[in-house]
Amino acid sequence: MYINLYSGLLLIGFTQAIVVAVLLLLRARREGRLADTLAAGILLCGAFYVAQWMLGFGNWYDSHDWRTTLMFYVKWANLTAIGPLIWFYFRALVNTDFTWKRRYWWHLLPAALFLMPKLFVITYDWIYWLGIAGESFTDFYDTRGPAAEWENSGGDIISEVENIFFRIQVIVYLILTLKTYRSFRAFLQREMTNTAPLEMRGLRNLVYLFLIGMSMTILLDTSAELFGEATYVAAWPKYLSMSVLLFVAGLQFYGLTPQLTTGLRFERPVPEVDEMDTAASPLVDSSPDAPDFAPLAAQLAEQLSTGHDYLDPNLRLGDLAEKLGTNSSLLSKAINREAGKNFNDYINALRCEAFLERVRRGDHERHTLLSLALDCGFNSKSTFNRAFRKYAGMSPAEATKKGADHDLGRPKT
Repeated sequence: MYINLYSGLLLIGFTQAIVVAVLLLLRARREGRLADTLAAGILLCGAFYVAQWMLGFGNWYDSHDWRTTLMFYVKWANLTAIGPLIWFYFRALVNTDFTWKRRYWWHLLPAALFLMPKLFVITYDWIYWLGIAGESFTDFYDTRGPAAEWENSGGDIISEVENIFFRIQVIVYLILTLKTYRSFRAFLQREMTNTAPLEMRGLRNLVYLFLIGMSMTILLDTSAELFGEATYVAAWPKYLSMSVLLFVAGLQFYGLTPQLTTGLRFERPVPEVDEMDTAASPLVDSSPDAPDFAPLAAQLAEQLSTGHDYLDPNLRLGDLAEKLGTNSSLLSKAINREAGKNFNDYINALRCEAFLERVRRGDHERHTLLSLALDCGFNSKSTFNRAFRKYAGMSPAEATKKGADHDLGRPKT
């Protein structure tokens, strides 16, 4: 392949996508992870899309041999599969028990339908024209048959319909993925204590990049159609943007290891609430007929007081519920009702108080504040600082200077 500026820049993202896709498929087979299989599918769809322009600028169209023939008979653009794959990838990533169901294939039906014309072209030219009729390819320097010639000259309307459908479809699925991510964040606040490692902000940012990139592509294509003549060079920037997205996506997909997401069971959306409002407002019914959660709350307080479960940085709501012989839903409601906090804030308040107790004993004179925070159940400096400021209204350093002697609003247990 002839490598120049146009093909070389596309080659970077293409190569990254192919290599990472293979690694993901190997990991999927080894670990049994559906999410890795779906991620590989996303990368391969994008890589095929970029490959058409990369190989075209690499002189494959003008070689007038088998390479030119290949360019006409491969379905390079399969972008209508990307939107559903991204959505299902995220769902599989945050659900350990997620399995592929037969009804999910309906989401990939448009991609299958848009593949049909290319399959017809291949069948007619290669099976009927070459095989049964015994004719030779005579069009475009003997590199394509009559069906491919029709597709190239008069079948563009199918590609236009596919492009319009893709532009609408991918934005819908990306928005749906972002909404699911917001619900997942609310789930983390309710079920987990140290949420930072699981928030997957890089993946969220990647979805935003896809959304922005697709929007820019639509604007560029529309502008070219309205104000200028579309050329291969003019269309190259959108393939470059896809190449860049593939490079970033490969890093994100492979970086989300099985160890990070094992045990996650985000099975259904939870109410989308503002993080600050969640801590301030009870999320359960406060009417006179509401269940009495005081006994369960007292049982929880006793367990935390004697077992010091909050010192475990990986503590989950389900872990405590199992110890108390109840379920996550009831325990969450008990915390909301009796403490006026979500689970995350409730446990972090106990950790903050444990940290302040260490400060009162003077441990901060022999150890760093971060080491004390880690001993008290926090798993990172950023999580500790954010939780402490929310609990005490000041930074850990400020509280330490004041000797932690003033009232910082001990958690209600």
